[in-house]
Amino acid sequence: MKTSPIQRVRALVVAAAAFAVSFAVAQQPAAPAAGPAGTNPGDVKILKLTDFNDYRQKAKSITGKTSQKSRIWGVFDVTFQTVPQWIDSMTITYTVILLNPKPDAKKNEKPMTLMQTTVEYADVAQDREHKAGAVVLPAALLRLGEPLGFAVSISVGGKEVASQGVGKGPLQSHKEWWKDSAILDHPNVQRRDAYMMDRMKSPFQLVDPDDYEMSR
Repeated sequence: MKTSPIQRVRALVVAAAAFAVSFAVAQQPAAPAAGPAGTNPGDVKILKLTDFNDYRQKAKSITGKTSQKSRIWGVFDVTFQTVPQWIDSMTITYTVILLNPKPDAKKNEKPMTLMQTTVEYADVAQDREHKAGAVVLPAALLRLGEPLGFAVSISVGGKEVASQGVGKGPLQSHKEWWKDSAILDHPNVQRRDAYMMDRMKSPFQLVDPDDYEMSR
């Protein structure tokens, strides 16, 4: 059966339209791969940071008592909530700046000391109130002064998902001072990371252990 010229034209139009649709679909960019759980806005939210009134603590012995020679440690905690059912891995970077009003000029000590430590946490379950923390050694508080600023940055899959800080003195009104190279690399700031450690590697790992995330 022969087709009429009109039928052939209609067939060509239909074929051309089908090709155009398939070509357009093929040209559309692929949807971006979903990131790891915890990387969407609001998945991780910082609720509270240790302030400058309650960071000073004494370490307790296994019996729950403090020694007569107990020293003062700097304990800095963060409380945060997570929305995903599980976050496979997250890291928290803790930043503390100490201010020494009378640095030892003979030993080239600078007025401000910057300390940072990054800690990894695995299998973080959905919860309205997680806790994690870092500890500053007693020698640092005795020799290098009192806290001027404390901040945390939480990352998942290499992406920062939440950060917050507190500060006083020159840091009080400075937004996100913990990210500002003008402050962190200032000539009056000296980095001393060895004075700061993961809470779970300090004597405080035995204090309320079930309230805190276990680090790797």
